[in-house]
Amino acid sequence: MSDSLPTPPPPTEDIDHDILIEGHTYDGIQEYDNPLPGWWKWIFILSIVYAVPYTIWYHFMDGNTVYDKYKVDEAAKAARIAAMPEVETSDNALFAMLQDDAALKAGQAIYDANCAVCHQKDGGGLVGPNLTDDHYINVKSLADIPKIVEEGVIAKGMTPWKGILDPKQIAQVSAYVASMRGTTPDATKAKAAEGEVIPPWGP
Repeated sequence: MSDSLPTPPPPTEDIDHDILIEGHTYDGIQEYDNPLPGWWKWIFILSIVYAVPYTIWYHFMDGNTVYDKYKVDEAAKAARIAAMPEVETSDNALFAMLQDDAALKAGQAIYDANCAVCHQKDGGGLVGPNLTDDHYINVKSLADIPKIVEEGVIAKGMTPWKGILDPKQIAQVSAYVASMRGTTPDATKAKAAEGEVIPPWGP
């Protein structure tokens, strides 16, 4: 058997930018230089050039980052909520909302979007307690419900919704939660009663 290596093929004729790199032949394989297109090189070069002032401005000077914009948006939202008129959430006011179909429908939409994940859509409870029976842990009257919605129950993992929901939304969802009392959730999924029995809702 001959130890001589096979003669490498000549450069491809249909690619005029193939350049044979002299001295780069290994095991009969010749190495060619196939340069990147000029437009690609310029994009790469301009990206590096652009990165220098970008890094200086946004990391070492006063460039506004997405976090700064988020803080501005949050401050604007808080200002809008603060400027909204106060909504009465007394026992009498919430009891009146229990008779208002439009308020309850709005409250249901808020509940489904934000509360159902922990209390289930039918109020039977999951992470949070069952909202359909007569037992309550932190509620003694209707007016306690919006307080819990606003402040949350950190020990139980409930998020404070003040600043996320506006005062009107808090009143609406509180009324809807109160309206779930006495309804019948899916018995196979509902949580057992927790807390103490409290008197029926009333003005």
